[in-house]
Parts: sequence; structure tokens; C-alpha cells
Amino acid sequence: MGTMKNCVGRKRAGAGLRQQELASRVGISRQSLSVLEAGRSEPSTAVALRLAHALGCRVEDLFWVDDGRAPISVEMAEDASRPSDDARVVLASIDGRWVAHRLGAEEQSFSFAADGLVSGRGKRGAARVTPLADAAQARDTLLCAGCAPAFAILAARANGNRAGERVVWLERSSGAALDLLSLGQIHVAGAHLYDEQTDEFNVPFVERRFPGRPMLVFNLARWEAGLVVTPENPRRIRGIRDLARADVSFVRRQAGAAAQDLIERLLRREGLRAGAIARARLTARGHMEVARLVALGAADVGVALPAVARAHGLRFIPLAEERFDLVVAKELAADARVVRLLETLTARSFRRELESLGGHVVRDSGRLIADTGPHA
Repeated sequence: MGTMKNCVGRKRAGAGLRQQELASRVGISRQSLSVLEAGRSEPSTAVALRLAHALGCRVEDLFWVDDGRAPISVEMAEDASRPSDDARVVLASIDGRWVAHRLGAEEQSFSFAADGLVSGRGKRGAARVTPLADAAQARDTLLCAGCAPAFAILAARANGNRAGERVVWLERSSGAALDLLSLGQIHVAGAHLYDEQTDEFNVPFVERRFPGRPMLVFNLARWEAGLVVTPENPRRIRGIRDLARADVSFVRRQAGAAAQDLIERLLRREGLRAGAIARARLTARGHMEVARLVALGAADVGVALPAVARAHGLRFIPLAEERFDLVVAKELAADARVVRLLETLTARSFRRELESLGGHVVRDSGRLIADTGPHA
């Protein structure tokens, strides 16, 4: 027999209700609701149904039985190849269902504790996962994805020393992060995509990807993207046109990455096709991987941030200023985990740390850039 757990208190806070208000709607005393939220009592079927109705969710979104390490059914994200047994995953509960992301090299996986191991596979992305610890912590995870290394710092600071609820960052390209958000497989996406028609970052992409759905766009930081080369720079690379030279090897980014879009856009402005980059045999999943490959001599040049170049002892050649934003559904704005994340954006300690890395402009960190969707 397992123990019944609940997240009634968090759902209530997210809905902006006080205990007395919710108790009155459900027809119980405030004291009874307080005891129930603390997990010291279990609701009757009728009370559970009324709570779910009052909070606009399903009963199973509020209450569950913690079976310790018993396998759970999950939706596997991004894994069309179907993961092998014992694949390490991070878990989160999104819209009342378990979602699992396989941990790979992009998450620095040997320093990232997995929530569970795949123990069985099903059809259409379904799988069984055996938790490695109490699944309650994973249920309260705020799952974020984006390619900015600063996202990892934001997640760590938002976590602080708090027990239970946590923020987890997965390194994904801007396009992939928005895809995951549209599929309901993360809570928050990070992006720095530029729209040439509107001369605007991110907002046009959000409006097109989420038509009619209210979304909020908050700034994390601005930075200067550029080429990274070794200090010796033996190929004498000075700018975008050098990428078309036959003797220069370039680390490209995957499709959907804002850095790859930037390179292709700048090549067009120079009258060159993207295919003009003859020696682009390697593909990196993020800024850090680009810098590692250049520092190791596997490639001559790639696109990354000044802070990443500095961390790897590389020379930085600026190309363009970009804006990196966070995207979240408006209905999640009152969620305590999202509130804490946004509060961290404006914290002096977070801003000072980003500035110390170099190349980050934080004057607008935490500012609401856009509120999309229909308005009254």
C-alpha cells in the first residue's frame, strides 16, 4: 500500500485563492482543508471531485498514491527511436501526465542526477520508468529548455536551498525548445530567434507557434553572438566571409538553432549561400560544445557567446546583438515555481553573476516583453 500525496495547496496558490475561499467553494471548513493540504487526512470521493472542479483540473492532478519505486507510465519526449531499457531520464508532471526526457551528453549527464530509468517501452513514445527516488519531487519539477548557458545559472539560483519543488534546465536549441513547449513537454522555453520581416526577436515565432493561446515573453538577457577561434587563429579568420573559404572548417549548429539561422542570414547579406560553407562536417548541440570542438582543434571556427569563449580561452569576433527571452503559457504565470523563476531574473545576485561572465546585458532581465493571445 502506498501513501496518498497531494498538491492541493500549490494548485490553490496558483489559482490565487486563499484557504478560506477554496474551503467555502468546496463546502468544508478551512481547518479541514489545511489538514488535507498538509497530507494529514484523505478526502472523500465527493470532496476530491469538488476540489478538482473548483481548481479546474482532474482529481488525478491533485491526488496520487506514492508507491515508492514502482514503475510509472510516461510520455517520452523527443525520442522517436524508442529508448533502450535503463536509459536515464528526468521526469516532470505536465498537465496531469508524466513526461520523461532522456538524459544525454548535452545535459552534462554524469553530473546530472536522473529521476528514473526506462524499464519498458510502448507504442507512440510511451514507456515505463522506474523512479530512482521519491517521485513526488519530480512531480513538482518546473522543466525548462533553451540553449543559453545563463539558463543553467537561473535554474540553480531559482532552486536555492529549497526542498521539494525544483527547476531543471535542459540544453536545447531555440526551435526545439519552442517545439517542446507547444507539445506540452516542458513548462518554460528559452529562445533567441530573429524575425527579419518584423526586425523582432522571438515574439513573432511565439505568435505563430501558439495562435490564439495567451503566452508571456520575459527577457533573460541580451548578448553579442560571434565567431570563436583559438587565440593563435592560424586561418586568420576575421568575419563571416571567411567561412566560405575551402581551408576553413566550421562547426555548424543543428536545424532550428538560432546560431545557425544567424550564420545563414549573414551569409545571405554577403551574397553567399548557406551551402558556401564547404567544410562544415561537425554539428554541435550548444554553445559549450561549439567552444569545446574549436578549443580541441576539431574545427577552426564556430558561433558562441563571449562568456563561453572566455571560459575556453578562445578569441571572440562579434557578429550581432541578440535578445534571449523566456516563454511561458499565461495560465502558468501564477504558479509558485514560475513566480520564483521570474523573481530570480530580477534579483541583484543573478544579474551581477551574469555580468561577471562577460557579454551579457541584464538591464531588461525579468521585463515582460509581450503578452500574446486574445485580450479582453
